[in-house]
Formats: sequence, structure tokens, C-alpha cells
Amino acid sequence: MKQYYGQQSAEYAPLPPLFAARVRVASVVIGVSLAIGTLLVFGITALVNRPLHGHSLPRGLLGLVALLLPMLSVLAIAVVVLSARRCLQGDYLVIARARGTRTALTTCFTVLSGSCLIALGVSALVDLWGNHGKLGLTELLATFANFAIGLIGYSAGLWFVRPSVSTLEKFSDHPIW
Repeated sequence: MKQYYGQQSAEYAPLPPLFAARVRVASVVIGVSLAIGTLLVFGITALVNRPLHGHSLPRGLLGLVALLLPMLSVLAIAVVVLSARRCLQGDYLVIARARGTRTALTTCFTVLSGSCLIALGVSALVDLWGNHGKLGLTELLATFANFAIGLIGYSAGLWFVRPSVSTLEKFSDHPIW
């Protein structure tokens, strides 16, 4: 059975049944948690900004885009993690689908990293709230929180579609060797 885990030309890779079941359940739990966590960060940011600045969201389009881009990137990662279930067929990992999911995860994480940098730059360089002199600390915290949530989703998604041999050994009910 060990020979199948390292093959790249195979169309399917066998998985321990316990690992396949874990992927089916955990992809839904983590995907939904990412979406809820991102929406909570956005809601808390808007709630805190209301008394600080007099309005929940920046009035300018640039500020609104800088606030929403990281959130939308995390939501895209959540959708990809939710779709990781389609990489399974029974107790087998479909290699082509797993590669596509890995590519989508990497693309979404790259977009998240770029959007977080843009959000940090905009927050530091532009007076988003018109309060001259007040640094948008809540935007910085929201950006870092979105990045952390996205990193968790990216890591979990990769674990689902590209498990290591040691992980598969831990979930196996009989020795692979």
C-alpha cells in the first residue's frame, strides 16, 4: 500500500477510511467556521468603528475596498475548503481534483496576502475616516485577524488534499508497510 502514496501518475490514491471520514466532516466544519469567523471580524470591526468614527464603514471607495478585500479573500478560501470534499471518491483521493483544489487554495492565499498588504498600506497612508491623526487601528486588527483566519483555512485545506505519509499512517487501522 505504501507505493500508492508517493505515485504522481495514479488517478486515485487510497486513503485510510478514518482519514477520508475526517476530511468529509472537517472540511465542512472548517469552511463554515472560516466564513462565520470572517463575518464576525467584519461585524465587530463595524461595531467598534461606529462610536470611534461616527460611522461603521469608511466613506470613501478606497477605504471600503481595503476593508472588504481581505474578508472576500478569506471567504474564497472558505469556499475552496468546503469544496475539498469533492476530491474524495469513496476512500480514494482523486489526484486531478486534489491538484486543482491545491492550485485554487494557493491562488486564494496569494490574493489574501496581497489584499492584506494593500489594506495595511491604505490604512497607513490614507485618512480613511476623516479624523485626521487617528490611525485606523481597528482596520489593522481586522486585517491581521483576516490573515490569521485565512492562514488557518489554507493550512487545513492543504492538509485535506495533500496529506503526508505520516498523517496517513496515524489514521490507518493497519500498517502501511
